[in-house]
Amino acid sequence: MLSIGRIFGPEYLLRLYLAGAIGGSVFYLVHHAFLAKGQATRMMDPSRTPGLGASGAVNAIMLLDMFLNPKATLYFDFIIPVPAMLLGIFLIGKDILRIIEGNSHISGSAHLGGAAVAAIAWARLRRGRF
Repeated sequence: MLSIGRIFGPEYLLRLYLAGAIGGSVFYLVHHAFLAKGQATRMMDPSRTPGLGASGAVNAIMLLDMFLNPKATLYFDFIIPVPAMLLGIFLIGKDILRIIEGNSHISGSAHLGGAAVAAIAWARLRRGRF
């Protein structure tokens, strides 16, 4: 797999990273706002759950790389060779499952925000809007 920074330059990589961080944060905040709205009787208010990390940004970079090189071989858990396309589908599916199950330790919504940024970036690149 080729590096996004090497292909498009460090400025593009930084913009993608920052857009992924913002996208992940927005998805996280919207998800927790919906949780807080629908929760009247539980003890912990989900709108007060802190969120910290760069997982949306990192997810945006990883998934854009997978979108651009879907047939590349990646190693799941550093052992099992898998086509990038399948690993990308697995990662997005795992994040959807985290949201459905209510996993509070890892924010699937922030990861999906990064995935949305990667999808937008991929669509723009395919249209020639670098």
